[in-house]
Formats: sequence, structure tokens, C-alpha cells
Amino acid sequence: MPVLFRVCRHGQKARWVVRVEDRLYGEYLDKDGAVLDAIEAVKDAREIGKDAEVWDQARALRLY
Repeated sequence: MPVLFRVCRHGQKARWVVRVEDRLYGEYLDKDGAVLDAIEAVKDAREIGKDAEVWDQARALRLY
């Protein structure tokens, strides 16, 4: 089962966040920043042999 990095909006201010297995990974000013950071984290995970993916939670769409 892959590690899932989920990009989504969160909170009253609707900031962008990346969540990993229901834990907050990071907060971002915009979606692009969240997606780029999640992709970098997935690349790092794959380099050490882990299966990982980036998903847009609102659209249920795999991004990377």
C-alpha cells in the first residue's frame, strides 16, 4: 500500500495543506506550492524504496 500525500484545503481561511496518513505534513499559501512540495516528498520516499503517491483530495485525482 503506497504512502499517500493528499493535497487539500483546510480550515476557515481555506489554506492549502498536505496530509500524510491523516497527519499534517505542511501548510502552503497556494495549491501549486503544496503540490510541488508533495511531489518532492514522494520523490524522496521513492528513492529509499517506498511506494508513494500525490493525490488531489477534492477531485480524487492522482497527481503524481
